[in-house]
Amino acid sequence: MAKVSNLKAYILNRFANSNANYTSWMNGSPIECEVIDEFAPDWEPPADAGIVITHMHYRWEEIMTLRRILTAGRIPILILSDGILEYRNTWENPGVAAGSMFQPLFGHKLACIGKSQARTVESWGAAGKCEVVGLPRLDEMEHAEYLPIENEGPFRLLVATANTPAFTDQQRAKVTESLKALKSRFEKNPWVNKRPLEVTWRVTDGLDSEIGLEFESSGAQKKISLSDAIELSDAVITTPSTLYLESVMKRRPTALLDFSNSPSYVNSAWTISSPVHINQVLSELAEPAPAKMLFQRAVLHDNLEMGVCSKSRLYALINTMVKCGVSARKDNTPINLPTRILSDPQRGIHQVEGEFDFARLYRDNPNFKITDVHYLQQELNQAVARLGQLPRDLDTKHAGNQVLANQLDESEERIREGLVREQEHLNSIDQMAENIAKKNSHIDSLEKLHEDSNERLKKLNGRINEQTKIIKELMQTKAQLKSKLHESQSMFDSLEVSWEAGKKSIERYKTAYQSEQDARLKVKTALDKSLENNANIMEYVNDVKTRLAEAYVKLASQANHTSPIATSPEASVANLQVASDDANLELPLTDENSATKKAA
Repeated sequence: MAKVSNLKAYILNRFANSNANYTSWMNGSPIECEVIDEFAPDWEPPADAGIVITHMHYRWEEIMTLRRILTAGRIPILILSDGILEYRNTWENPGVAAGSMFQPLFGHKLACIGKSQARTVESWGAAGKCEVVGLPRLDEMEHAEYLPIENEGPFRLLVATANTPAFTDQQRAKVTESLKALKSRFEKNPWVNKRPLEVTWRVTDGLDSEIGLEFESSGAQKKISLSDAIELSDAVITTPSTLYLESVMKRRPTALLDFSNSPSYVNSAWTISSPVHINQVLSELAEPAPAKMLFQRAVLHDNLEMGVCSKSRLYALINTMVKCGVSARKDNTPINLPTRILSDPQRGIHQVEGEFDFARLYRDNPNFKITDVHYLQQELNQAVARLGQLPRDLDTKHAGNQVLANQLDESEERIREGLVREQEHLNSIDQMAENIAKKNSHIDSLEKLHEDSNERLKKLNGRINEQTKIIKELMQTKAQLKSKLHESQSMFDSLEVSWEAGKKSIERYKTAYQSEQDARLKVKTALDKSLENNANIMEYVNDVKTRLAEAYVKLASQANHTSPIATSPEASVANLQVASDDANLELPLTDENSATKKAA
């Protein structure tokens, strides 16, 4: 496209020269593009600046620069959307300040990749600021020819993740869990719909080592571009990413892998949010239903503007914004852009998808498989002819129906009269039934009363039987007591006789006791005398011992002068006897003498 002025488009992105979101359109831009590699928050657009373009809308430095330029109102700002919106990145990303994702939009316009994205961003307060452009880096992909999907042989599956698969540790744990669940399924059962499974892994941010992937030729896999990897696969499973749109563009059945179960700004015909979904989704990806492929294609056209050249629409947007900026600076007025700069080539009408084919969508209905035009024409002609006959047939049937209606009316009248009579009869029957019910209720109450009476009678009979048994037991007890009373009387008579005998015995015992008391008194008196005698005897014995000692001394003195003292017992006794004689001592009585003396 020819240059429209000497003004420049300043690109605020240090990587613009190597980023496909810029390199895909900068060379053909209607105005010269200059990339600003480094800029501070106080960067000012040069005098030849016709527009400022960037997709960086997250960091403080960029926001401050864009806000200052926007407030000045001299240079138009175009913000580029570089891919799909992702819920976690928008609302659950601690790496960017809240509201950084176009809330509000620090620019005059946002180049959206599709209608769905424009609706979502405008719902955040950017009404009239969104222009549906498309994604220029995917323009060539739309009209390219791709390798067909293989329906036989190995089932080739690509498993991929976004460049930034998670924004927090918790999110990363969920992504890791989902990839491990897939890997476990592939290891336990490497088959899908009776086809051997062939998996290509393209995971990012070190997740390959985290889930334990070991590639025999990991270098060879990385040499294949991601776009070629999609084309060499029969189906794709990916975390939320713009890769989803690229896969669907190449008509690959594509499933979203999201164990966080977050809201999805891009809907998918297949979603894996739990391990229980894996087997079913794999089976359907290997044999995708046409209706789901149709849905997948319709979602693609809602999320990515297709059927037009995105670069041409971007150039038209840039050109218009530059002209509005020039006019505003010339008139020294604020930049005033139309609510919609780019027209909708479809005028708000969604195109009929190429996948909308009755024969494919309703494979079980044979009528949609007929493709012979002559056959269909003949069948249509027969149907038209039949429709021509229908009015006459309908008139005939109407006349017959009228007759039937009259007959029905008559029958209805008769039936109504019969129903009235039957109703009266039923009323009388109801009355009888009511009376019978009352009688039955009375009978039931009498039966209940009879049952209660029988029950009380049974209880009373039981009590009578118990009382009779008790009376019998009392009679037996009475007879026993009478017999015992007779025995007691006999015992009393014998006891009375015994009592008289006992009284006499007691008198005798008293007399004997008195005699015994007298005898005991005499014995006591004798004992007292005996004790007194014993005392006299002891005194006598002591006196004898003293005399014996003196006699012994005397004998010993005599023995010294005459002869030695006999040492034998007999001699000692003889000596003592002699000594006692000399001393006129009386020896103690022997046991026999003592007994005789006691007896005396």
